[in-house]
Amino acid sequence: MDKKNAFKIIIKEFHELKLPEIKERDLILPQKTSKIITLSGSRRAGKTYYFYQMIQKLKEKTDFSRIVYVNFEDDRLLPLTVKDLDDLIEAYFELYPENKYKKTYLFFDEIQNIDNWELFIRRIYDKEKIKIFLTGSSSKLLSKEIATSLRGRTLNYQIFPLSFQEFLKFKDVKIGKNFVYSQVRFKIKKLFQEYAVFGGFPEIVLENDDLKMAVLKNYYDLIIYRDLAERFSIRNTDFLKSLSKYLLTNFSALFSINAYYKNLEKSSRPAKETVFEYLSYLQEIELIFLLPIFSYSLKIQQVNPKKNYVIDNGLRNAVSFRFSQDFGRLLENLVFIELKRRNKEIYYYKQKKECDFIVMNNLKASQAIQVTQELNKNNKEREVNGLIEAMREYHIKQGLILVQDLKERAEEKINGRKIEFVPLWEWLLKKYK
Repeated sequence: MDKKNAFKIIIKEFHELKLPEIKERDLILPQKTSKIITLSGSRRAGKTYYFYQMIQKLKEKTDFSRIVYVNFEDDRLLPLTVKDLDDLIEAYFELYPENKYKKTYLFFDEIQNIDNWELFIRRIYDKEKIKIFLTGSSSKLLSKEIATSLRGRTLNYQIFPLSFQEFLKFKDVKIGKNFVYSQVRFKIKKLFQEYAVFGGFPEIVLENDDLKMAVLKNYYDLIIYRDLAERFSIRNTDFLKSLSKYLLTNFSALFSINAYYKNLEKSSRPAKETVFEYLSYLQEIELIFLLPIFSYSLKIQQVNPKKNYVIDNGLRNAVSFRFSQDFGRLLENLVFIELKRRNKEIYYYKQKKECDFIVMNNLKASQAIQVTQELNKNNKEREVNGLIEAMREYHIKQGLILVQDLKERAEEKINGRKIEFVPLWEWLLKKYK
């Protein structure tokens, strides 16, 4: 079958099939902008189903024939070159010639699989009356080459695994205005334990408990062998897995690439450049994130170790060694991902004492945050003193301690600084400043 007919079959199939049932996500993408909208995120974070959510709403006010969805991982289209994409446009207008001069909405999923796809997108964006939405891996959609090729025509948005609020929605838990004081809070607290351990990948949230870890391990294998080994032509997959498992195990902790390299066995130690290279790939696909120390000096940021966080707690727990102290780290990782989801610019603080997160706003440190599983006489002084030191050092007015088992919010004035104590599950559900 030639490519044009294959595209015709896929387009008509899309218009004839019923869209799958959707559980809505909270992410809102602009509809009125003329820019190309790109949606990036990790594997299985829900990019495709978010497209279905947008299409469903668009159908309510637009003729369905003017909406086109194509998944470029469909085996009926493979292999594809950028020249084949012209057949897609011709196929559509041959099916619907009446739409030639009407606004058409194109949703392209995993388009990064086609070399030089951005050249095609730029051309049809300039010539056709269309609105374009794209999904794909973050490493491909955010690269400097694509930004240059599309010359400011795009706006990128990122989709993460489910937030705790979305997680509860998937569990059919309704949150009222005063949920903090209602009976539903007991169910929320119980479900929080599941969220902290199994994470927020949409499919995992809806999966049976006895299958969750098996599915997550499958995700990990796909990430290693498809998102990394195939895409970046990695030969030493054994070391890639070793490095990724080390980072997943030692999450919410400081990571020094020099210290890590020195501790590798000489007999199996790759070139140091390979370690840097593989580490950059793990960051590009957003399996891990490396958080720099807070300093107004870029040199200090560069020479200090970074803190290592992971995209999802469940993925981490499925493939790494687990220890008794991990739950506190899981909580810290949840807060990190939530701050990223809220588009916060964040760092960690470490001088004489430590503070988990410093939040930047308008180029200034605006908030200091500590995260802890519990607050008692053994750890309260340490948590508070780290917060106070960071606040005093950088003239921060807002101090926040997030506690997993705290019964209710409280405020204290300590050493002249106002500190809020907030239950972690409540902070995840309410947009505190």
